[in-house]
Amino acid sequence: MNELSTLQQGERILMLGNEAIARGAIEAGVQVVAAYPGTPSSEIVEELLKNAPQAGFYAEWSINEKVSFELAAGAALTGARALTAMKGAGLNVVMDLFLTLPYTGTRGGLVIVVADDPDAHYSSNEQDSRLLAQAANLPCLEPESQQEAKDMVKEAFTLSERLELPVIVRSVTRLSHSSGVVRTGPVERPERELGFNKHWELPFRWNVYGPPGAVEKHAWQLSRMPLVREASRQSAFNAVRRGSRPLGVMAVGMGAAYAREALRDMGLDEQVWLCKVGMAYPLPEAHVLEVLRGCERVLVLEEGEAVVETQARLLAQMHALPVGIIGRCSGPNNGRWVELGVEPAAEPAVQTYGELNARTVRKAIACLTGAETPANPERQRIKEQIQPLVIQRSSTLCAGCPHLGTYWALREALKAAASPAGKKAIPVINGDIGCYEQAGYGVKGQEPAPSPAARKRYHSKSPYDLLDTLYVMGSGISMAQGQARSGAADLQIVAVAGDSTFFHTCMPGLLNAVWNKTRVTFCVMDNAWTAMTGHQVCPATGLTPRGEVAEVVHIEDIARSMGVKSVEVANPYRVEETTAAIRRALECSEAAVVVARAECILQVVRREGKKPTRTRITEACEGCKICIQLGCPAITFLDGKAGIDELLCVDCGICMQICPEGAIVMEDGA
Repeated sequence: MNELSTLQQGERILMLGNEAIARGAIEAGVQVVAAYPGTPSSEIVEELLKNAPQAGFYAEWSINEKVSFELAAGAALTGARALTAMKGAGLNVVMDLFLTLPYTGTRGGLVIVVADDPDAHYSSNEQDSRLLAQAANLPCLEPESQQEAKDMVKEAFTLSERLELPVIVRSVTRLSHSSGVVRTGPVERPERELGFNKHWELPFRWNVYGPPGAVEKHAWQLSRMPLVREASRQSAFNAVRRGSRPLGVMAVGMGAAYAREALRDMGLDEQVWLCKVGMAYPLPEAHVLEVLRGCERVLVLEEGEAVVETQARLLAQMHALPVGIIGRCSGPNNGRWVELGVEPAAEPAVQTYGELNARTVRKAIACLTGAETPANPERQRIKEQIQPLVIQRSSTLCAGCPHLGTYWALREALKAAASPAGKKAIPVINGDIGCYEQAGYGVKGQEPAPSPAARKRYHSKSPYDLLDTLYVMGSGISMAQGQARSGAADLQIVAVAGDSTFFHTCMPGLLNAVWNKTRVTFCVMDNAWTAMTGHQVCPATGLTPRGEVAEVVHIEDIARSMGVKSVEVANPYRVEETTAAIRRALECSEAAVVVARAECILQVVRREGKKPTRTRITEACEGCKICIQLGCPAITFLDGKAGIDELLCVDCGICMQICPEGAIVMEDGA
């Protein structure tokens, strides 16, 4: 596909949802873009970075979401059109300014694109960012399709400038990472004069504490809400289609796409009302009231929490409307539905967790209408045939990943480690977010333990169940300190993180350990890239996001500058070297840092190609399976012997170093 900025008006192009969002920003004449990579949002700014030079705007990867949001906000205060994009969890990182900026508003259009992740495909939670839009009293648009994603982003800039408030565009994984046909529009050139006036329209406009103070500025923000509600009422992204029966479906975002398909396939198009909601907050009240007044029963379909449903319930209550509403927060087995003559159901019409899909939506509409859910016996037959073939497994690190060497070394170092009390320790490894988080995914479920503080070690034969805690970016190093200070006996505390995560959120935690003289071992896996989200650059790469050569920021230099006395750098492809470095760190009486540094093997292979060598297993193999415990997907095991998948193997040499029989060798591959 051509670069997004070169597409002409009226072209019909197959676009990923995130590409469509990027095109919408280009068509709006965006001037400043900043973000931190986070799946499922990463491609938005990847595309904008590629197009920035030709389209004439500034784009960057920032060090974290907080910085990117504040950068975009600063640009908007000067009148520039600015965009920041993040995954749902990234919005949590920006909460301080996110909830304060609306008190003063903005001058230029500020669009916040948030890609939520129902079903937690790529995330640690299923949070619904629309709840945070409500908390901040900010308008939130939610697209149904790739076309709407582009159009909504473009409209969001205009809306933001008209309301003088940031505007949120909420996507979800299924939209961001699926493709649809998009018709391009014209590219605008913003005419707003850039500059800065500290008393524009309000005294001390951009200073929340300046006279008349934060409370009065909050009052100013709330005074904008009638304008926001009117914008919701007028939005072309809302629509009502009447039906012949007093039954309605109110749907937002992907819920609307599923609803259209289900109603069509079930032959209910002309019978059931359909209210398509494009602005999830605040609701387009006129559209919603039309449906609530015209229907006896209404089903609400939305991804995430019952945001639209609760707003619809409030409207129905305020207007004393005798309508039954079901969705994620209530099923048809409540008293109101019984009054309306609906047979009670054993479970809610819409599951209260996970994401919507074609099956769940059909089931919910069948519950609403009494229609039969279309059966697909062939699909069921195929599923039954496939089920016995599915085995429990974890996702894996790439063949030859340097993290495999680091985790092997960490496991070996912890085998003999003593606790601070001098006894054989129970290791606790606190993880973080990145490729290395797969060490906490587990191979299969474990039996629950009866005691919360069992004095036992859990012996791992795989790197994929090494991590004991795994939550969010930066949590590992701080949680480790809590464990160290808790008074729990016989624990050997370790935290691990990657380079990009270290820069993103870990530095304050490490400084806290030094300041409070807390004993903790911190292993930072530096592979020079933000690898998990698609190999974006970071301060350890030696490049700016725009491809310019930059100074490499060395993690060990930062650690020393914070006062960490024990800092070592090791090569994870040298297993004994890395193991020894971690052992020394574990023996320290205060905070110690080991930087395991080796570039991501995928980037090395892409740049240099595979080595002209071949790793193979000799007859000396006795089938001990120790090499399998490394967790490298290139190592196989069949008929009692190990093997090497030559298509996957990158000849990193880690497995050669751990084989007790010396049965793995590397030969000239010529």
